[in-house]
Amino acid sequence: MDLKTTKLLFSDNIEHLLSEFQQAKGYIIYFFPKANTSACTLETVEYNRLYDQFMQAGYSVIGVSRDVPKKQQQFKLSNNIKFPLVCDVDSQLCNTFNVLKQKKMFNNTFMGIERSTFMLDNDFNILHEWRNVKAVEHISDVLKLI
Repeated sequence: MDLKTTKLLFSDNIEHLLSEFQQAKGYIIYFFPKANTSACTLETVEYNRLYDQFMQAGYSVIGVSRDVPKKQQQFKLSNNIKFPLVCDVDSQLCNTFNVLKQKKMFNNTFMGIERSTFMLDNDFNILHEWRNVKAVEHISDVLKLI
């Protein structure tokens, strides 16, 4: 997937290029399993709380899950999220970043998003990655690095 030219579906139900959200230095893209779940809400609210600091450091924040636009938009509005949310319903972005992992819940095995964060430059090169992280604890590490 070419992140420079591929339009992605966002919570506003419109396709956008990631570059439409470009800042001076790059992007913080984080993947979360499911909107409106406790850990994902905590993570997204924490990114939102620190959003201005990320922007001042020159990085835009973009959240990604495989939820449909209606669910993502409701999640965004109910939590007053300032940054864009990608609806990766076809798992294209998840596959590009290799964040889909086999999970087990209630004796069911399925492919789900491994909570992960990536720091990218404006050419979409990965500068740093945090994989299989706790919902909130890693965000201060991301902010410290930038």
